[in-house]
Amino acid sequence: MSTHSPTRRDAGFTLVELMVAMTITLIVLAGTVLAMTNARRASETARAVTTMNSNLRTGMDLMVRDFLQVGQGLPAGRVVAVPNGPGATPIVRPGPPGVALTFDPASPVLSAVTPGPGLGPVLNGTPTDIVNVLAADPNFENVNLTALDAQSMTVATTVNITDGGADDIRVGDLIMLTKGASSALMYVTRVSGQTVFFDPGDPMNLNQYDPGLAMLGTLDQHRATAPAEVPSPTFVPSVATRLRLITYYIDAVTDPAVPRLVRRINADAGRTVGFDLENLQLTYDLADGVTNPANVRMDANDLGGGGACAPDPCSPNQIRKINVFLAGRSGSRYQLTNDFLRNSLATQVSLRSMAFVDRYR
Repeated sequence: MSTHSPTRRDAGFTLVELMVAMTITLIVLAGTVLAMTNARRASETARAVTTMNSNLRTGMDLMVRDFLQVGQGLPAGRVVAVPNGPGATPIVRPGPPGVALTFDPASPVLSAVTPGPGLGPVLNGTPTDIVNVLAADPNFENVNLTALDAQSMTVATTVNITDGGADDIRVGDLIMLTKGASSALMYVTRVSGQTVFFDPGDPMNLNQYDPGLAMLGTLDQHRATAPAEVPSPTFVPSVATRLRLITYYIDAVTDPAVPRLVRRINADAGRTVGFDLENLQLTYDLADGVTNPANVRMDANDLGGGGACAPDPCSPNQIRKINVFLAGRSGSRYQLTNDFLRNSLATQVSLRSMAFVDRYR
């Protein structure tokens, strides 16, 4: 039997060669994993930023659309009378959940814009704002009536309010009744055929009645204002217009982990129009005939005469522009920093119906 020593080829790789090969392989794998991780993070970041910006744009677009219509169809002065005076109950003001707000009980009217600086939830150490705005619904504007009673109105048959059209009247609608300089704002509680009812005890306390006329701004007072509301087969002096009371605020109660921008119409529950939006700040440009102050917060100091309009108090009726700042964040934290990605939008909206008068209306 012959024997021979194994050749180098028979012996395989040396330890040094194996270690070099493993090192190169590990370096390649590490680079590949790092590239994949970076690509995944970039994809997640892009998706988070896109969603955040989409929420910001959606919320801002809706606010701008609503603000452009502020004051439309309201009487001279862009205000509507509400119950006030002896025996009147404060009007409920729509706002964030968990907060009971009312409109100024000393004010005889609701203005086209009611600022609410700092009345929203405090997020990241900053009190957020709310705002309530009024505008007429062009689908039901200056509609003739055939009767206006103590707690109801009957709409002329030229406008069918129950046929499924845009001019239908539903429970929860706000109806402004006007004749001459007199106005009243009522809450719809029932509808039967062409008759719309304003029963007392509505969610906003608008349907307050006082046949003795001690209170101001009620339907009783409006009906007593000349000319008298004498039922007729075709006509009574008052006309009816549906108003939209739109409220914007940040909701941090429904899900504290996901603050959201909410849009409410009248006294409804509200609808989320943007998730992960954590700040809403509003200021106002005024026309006071003297200094025309800009970026006014309309806080208690401004309204009391010690602020931007001093020595006179600022008035919501002087508002001509709304400056909007809306801030949002990503839906989840960024892995590298363990913090949210953030962005914001800002714009200014001119209130056309507050600055111009349509002489053809």
